[in-house]
Amino acid sequence: MKQRRRLRPLAAITVVVLAAGCSTGGSTLTQSPAGPSVVHRQLSFAGQTRNYRVYVPTTLDPRRPAPLVLVMGGVGDTADSMTNATGFDHEAETGNFVVAYAEGINQNWAAGFCCSGTRSNTVDDVGYLNHLLDRLEADHKIDAARVYAVGVSAGAMMAYRLGCQDADRIAGVGSVAGAMLLDACQPARPVSVIEIHGTADPLVPYNGGAVSPPGVATQPVPATTGLVQHWAGLDTCPDPATTQTQPPVTTTTWSGCALGTGVRLVTIDGGGHTWYATGFGAVNGSIDATHAIWSFLGSLRRAG
Repeated sequence: MKQRRRLRPLAAITVVVLAAGCSTGGSTLTQSPAGPSVVHRQLSFAGQTRNYRVYVPTTLDPRRPAPLVLVMGGVGDTADSMTNATGFDHEAETGNFVVAYAEGINQNWAAGFCCSGTRSNTVDDVGYLNHLLDRLEADHKIDAARVYAVGVSAGAMMAYRLGCQDADRIAGVGSVAGAMLLDACQPARPVSVIEIHGTADPLVPYNGGAVSPPGVATQPVPATTGLVQHWAGLDTCPDPATTQTQPPVTTTTWSGCALGTGVRLVTIDGGGHTWYATGFGAVNGSIDATHAIWSFLGSLRRAG
């Protein structure tokens, strides 16, 4: 896989005040210079028009339903910048799935507690992303039982919000440097989850703590407490989990969870706030986050 760039240190969690209207609209195809497997589109929702990008592998059989991975970046990341950062096009080509890269308003997401400031609960990004999924399913033959939400930082927080609120649609969540408020999550059915997180993340602390906007604190990530253990509980995963360590990476996996779901935590000792990829050094390049996410989620279908 070709080397990918490091994400900007995500001023990602900067406050932006947004306003939403109330009208909806359709999508508009725009010219794409990238070839027949790539399309750039625009989709209007609630009075706002947003960009998204879709990659359809050349090897995909158009007669058969394909899995869909929906990718969301941190604040300031565009659909194209997330394409470069993650290399998900390459993973889609080898894994035979469709990948779509979504953008929030002003490249920002309302994840319920972050990252659109005081209006984080009033911007309807859940509604927009469901509208986008409707469009993707109309344009492509998608396997409805294999739709996955993936993101980094603010985009990971948004992916968790989708998993919590749209478990009837989202089979799994892939999060890099993510967080969520645990008491706000009541999924309608079990959802598979993989969290990839560095212990030295300065913006979304591994052991929990303040995430911008000021005063909002997240739960710790470690397997024994907090975010990932919470999902293992939601999915009624049996204990104990299995743990494998190949420094600086420790992988903890819960299997045999309700209705065939699974939960995994990948901890990078000393890892920062970035999308992990080959070429980023001994620590941040110790794991390919894109491949790790697809390898885990790709075999897991929507519960029930």
